[in-house]
Formats: sequence, structure tokens, C-alpha cells
Amino acid sequence: MSIHKNPVQLLQTLIRFNTTNLPGDEAACMRYLDGIIQSYGIETTMLALDDNRPNLIARIAGTGDAPPLVLQGHLDVVPTTGQDWTYPPFSAEIHDGFVWGRGALDMKGGVTMMVCAFLALKASGKLPAGDIILCLLSDEERGGTYGAKFLTEQHREIFGAAKYSIGEFGGFPLHIGGQKLYPIQISERGMCATK
Repeated sequence: MSIHKNPVQLLQTLIRFNTTNLPGDEAACMRYLDGIIQSYGIETTMLALDDNRPNLIARIAGTGDAPPLVLQGHLDVVPTTGQDWTYPPFSAEIHDGFVWGRGALDMKGGVTMMVCAFLALKASGKLPAGDIILCLLSDEERGGTYGAKFLTEQHREIFGAAKYSIGEFGGFPLHIGGQKLYPIQISERGMCATK
């Protein structure tokens, strides 16, 4: 029960699951994560519109002094067909200190960070002020019909009184005007201006 201390190993394992959307087929990857999360004594729920496209929900109960926080990320990836890869896209090889593979940035790297932080919190024995809800999704790359849309339309109760969500994010610097910038998304409206 120390996978939270080995994020590189977890990321490599997640990349090796081919969850290319279409068809998606995130089920094996979700079951793998479900087993890890349950091994920490955390109850999980799998909800699916299609058995091959499940979503995994886990919750660490807080003290109730703050609203829940949702950590949400997706496990499907875009196709690699017709692309020239330096290393095989589902090999998760490490070169020059980086894990290479489809999903390393979008978004299995982010999911790895969320899962490891979630499990580290559980392992610490500390209670957060509000519940922490881990929501791992299918089908983000093709509109969310089996993932976010399905959960928000048919299982809204999962999110309770949550006011905040941490979702897909950067994870790498941008170089603009001779400066290194790290993108942090705090809201989504459809436009972003940088000074």
C-alpha cells in the first residue's frame, strides 16, 4: 500500500493501457485503479452508461466544515494513428527523465497526480475540512457522453454541495515573450488572455 509514493510507476502503468477513444474501452484501466484505491480502505463506486466506458468515484469523508472538493480527470486518449512517435506511444518508456507515451500530459499524468495525492491523504490519517471526491472519467476526448455528461445528468447527487473542482490542467511550462509561464486554470469561459 505505497503506490502513492511511486507516481512514475503508476503513470507508466496507466499509459500502457490503450484507452484510445474511439473506442475508448477504459474498463480495464478503471478496474486497475479501482483495485488500488480499494486497497487503501476507500470505498469506490463504478457507474457506466456502457460497461466498457465506466466512471470511477471515490470519496474521503471530511469533517464537514467545508464544501466537498472534486478532483476529476479522464482516462481516454486521442488516437496515435498516422503519427510519428520517437518511442512507442503505449510503452511508457523513460528517457531523459521524462515518461514518454500517449496520455502522459493529456491526461494520465494529471490523473496520476490526483490519485497519488488522494491516496497520500488517506494514508496520512488526516481528515480534510470537506469531503474529497475523486472522479475518474471515460470519454472526455469525444464529448463526455459516457463520462461527465452521464454523471452530471444522471448521478448529480455524487457531487453534493461541491463548489470547487480541480480538473484538466497544464503540467508543463509555456515560453511566451522570453518568460516561463506555468498555466493554472481557475475558471473556464472559452477565452484566455496573457500579459
